[in-house]
Amino acid sequence: MTPFKLKSVRKKLGRINRNIEGKNYSLTPFLKNLLEKHQPEYTYLEKQSDLSFSPWKQIIRDMVKEKLRLIDPLPPAEQDLIIYAEAKKNRVNFIKLSLTALKGLRIPAILCIPEKLSKEAPVMVCLHGHYPDSKETITGLKRSKTESYFAYELAKKGIITLSLDWIGMGERERFKHKLPMSRSYEGHRSNWIRFIGLDMIGLRITEVIAFINYLSKREEIDSSRIGIIGHSGGGTLALFTSIVEKRIKLCATSGYFGTWQDSILGMYHCGCNYIGDLGKFAELYDIYAALAPLPLAVCIGEKDNIFPLSGTKRAIPILQKAYQDAEASNHLMIDVHPKAHKFEGRKMYPFILRHL
Repeated sequence: MTPFKLKSVRKKLGRINRNIEGKNYSLTPFLKNLLEKHQPEYTYLEKQSDLSFSPWKQIIRDMVKEKLRLIDPLPPAEQDLIIYAEAKKNRVNFIKLSLTALKGLRIPAILCIPEKLSKEAPVMVCLHGHYPDSKETITGLKRSKTESYFAYELAKKGIITLSLDWIGMGERERFKHKLPMSRSYEGHRSNWIRFIGLDMIGLRITEVIAFINYLSKREEIDSSRIGIIGHSGGGTLALFTSIVEKRIKLCATSGYFGTWQDSILGMYHCGCNYIGDLGKFAELYDIYAALAPLPLAVCIGEKDNIFPLSGTKRAIPILQKAYQDAEASNHLMIDVHPKAHKFEGRKMYPFILRHL
């Protein structure tokens, strides 16, 4: 007799009543309860009174750098720069190029240079959101569902911009399936990378740093005035790159703010959002706080459904307190706009022009 035909035994054993109060068998409520009680070890909320802001900030920065598993990018001399084409429109010169940061992996990008620059100009590294956004959407060459055209709009305002397709996005992949499948695939690859001791966000930041190395050597760019901006997943990269790269003089994020409890731990997000062990030590607002006194612009929507307003309300006073402690309150701008998970430049652009 095969085991699965022992119906009489199965009937006598019966089924566990999972509805009995206080008797939980599922991992999800267990994790929810665990996370609600969890207090990150280095959070600014529990910073020791005898620990001043600067030492605390350095603890966070060093910890983040360790978790990202960064790889040194190839030096500019070995980046194998390729210029594909150039085009001019509306007093902006568009240059399509690619280079190599990690041997065997090319990165396509679009450089937007305003016409008639009279002197060395500042540059913003521009980072699009998760698929289906790309370097083409933020440069205004394709429609953006998140209204993210900041690379083009900043170029129109006299700032050089560099927009790259980060790993897994844009021209770097050929997704023939729907959005959920592409996110699932990206999550799988993030797990593969994590399995061998690396980190997806760390690899993407390595590529951003390679472009900063490249931009620093262009004659029309003032290398002392490098900023970074990103929406959604691009905001993630902008934030963490600013933590580890000292040449960045301004950070601007959109659609990536609040708490991890309310966002990537509160609902489904692509697996590429998660940095191993990071939540044990810090909350999202702690990473932002560790930027002070760096000029920082944050824009987030009241109706953002993946970075909810509840998390934003909790994070704002903590970030403001950190900038006060760093004596840099005037270097912080937070714009809570009435939109959903969209980009909004109404206050961000003036801030960038003023501080870069």
